[in-house]
Amino acid sequence: MVSEKDNIRNFCQLCEQRETLPISDNYIYEIKFDGERVRVIKKGEEVLLFNRRGFNKNFQYPEIVDELRSQEHDFILDGEIACADMSGLNILNRRALQTDDFKIKLLVEQIPVKFFVFDILEIDGKDVREQPLLIRKTILNSFLLDTEHIEIVKYWFSSQVKELWKRIERENLEGVIAKVKVSDYRFERNSNWIKVKHTREVVVNCLGYKQDSKRSPFGSMITDKGNVSLLTEENKKFYLEHNPKQAVVNHFGIYPSGKMRNPRFERWVE
Repeated sequence: MVSEKDNIRNFCQLCEQRETLPISDNYIYEIKFDGERVRVIKKGEEVLLFNRRGFNKNFQYPEIVDELRSQEHDFILDGEIACADMSGLNILNRRALQTDDFKIKLLVEQIPVKFFVFDILEIDGKDVREQPLLIRKTILNSFLLDTEHIEIVKYWFSSQVKELWKRIERENLEGVIAKVKVSDYRFERNSNWIKVKHTREVVVNCLGYKQDSKRSPFGSMITDKGNVSLLTEENKKFYLEHNPKQAVVNHFGIYPSGKMRNPRFERWVE
């Protein structure tokens, strides 16, 4: 059984981030959703939703809570709450950060969401974390019913990765996660789960240099789309000596403010 100590001190298994996906029959592959990671605990009529910071999310997603409560079994699930139309975290945050009950009721209709379930830790009091991933997937599919706001995450095999990645690019989704088929579930970050994000390139205008970058000892560029860390001494030297006007930057999306999410310097524009 998943102990109370586990529930308090640990939250979920985390992914190792890489630039490329491992392609092997040892893995299955899932869409990486751009949403809010949530653990669900159901015991009888009680349903609790927690995010990674330990905040109770029940009141922000009442339609998901109601549909989980109607399920027959008790369980502990791992998954992601995301916009039903995959419009991304920027839109979801209008609900995830809302605390006014009346506004939340309005947003239920305005911003439909789903709980995308991809793993199970416990079923009817039985701890299944040590079971291989594909066995856990089988258990999950055997008792959890898809509803309007609950969906079990589908997975692909190595022969389908190219097709899956084309969908990620076509629909502008966040990325793909590769998971070792026989892996158990661990409260840690490890290479059994590997995430590769779908990056976008953009040309930014360089507006200045900032020495006190929190992410890099080489400082960061100030740009029209947010600060971008310089990752090498060579890049810092080039910027200070040549004062380039533009650079190519990779990012994972644009915030409503116009700033890039997780920007990474790629190259200078000649």
